[in-house]
Amino acid sequence: MTRKNKNRFFKDSCTFVFDIIKECKIKTIIITTFIVIAFLTGIIVAAKTHNNYNISDNFGVVDISSNEVSSSTFFTRLFSMLFIFLILFGCSYNKYLFPMGFIFLIYRAYLLGLNICLMIVFYGFSGVVVSIIVAFPCQLAVLATLAIFFILMSKTFCDNNRFGGCKVPKQKTKIALYSVIILLLLCALESILLALFSAKIILVI
Repeated sequence: MTRKNKNRFFKDSCTFVFDIIKECKIKTIIITTFIVIAFLTGIIVAAKTHNNYNISDNFGVVDISSNEVSSSTFFTRLFSMLFIFLILFGCSYNKYLFPMGFIFLIYRAYLLGLNICLMIVFYGFSGVVVSIIVAFPCQLAVLATLAIFFILMSKTFCDNNRFGGCKVPKQKTKIALYSVIILLLLCALESILLALFSAKIILVI
């Protein structure tokens, strides 16, 4: 594939995603709004109840100080991402399962807010650095990828039920494949950054 063809392919893919999001504008706004609310709720809950958590009780704390631990946390996070991915894939089949997938997205956003706040409270400056540079941007990108995947898949399944056709299965395959690749790259990037900072992370999600 030439550079020109790659650029055209990337442009077409982005156009396809943006067109679907525009068509599902209300659904996108609702999901985004609830994700933000859940994230802020997680922060508030952690700020008010952090005294109830004791890191000496091994409260989900992982110290990434060796290659063995780093690779273990990589697969833990990747498994978590793919687990949510499969749930969202299944829930996008019809409108009755859609709320279940929506709840999983909201819960993940809540956990992200909770974890970020606890890391800052427990580890102070180092927690702020790791949260801002690594955990928050990477996990936010993962959450955005999962949310966009959910919206795109639900739309393609809806189109398939309405119109049928041979293009929809191909679209579903491409969307799923690209989403998995993005999640894998994000998980690898987060693991590399955490290893570079020799970070401690709480509640690996």
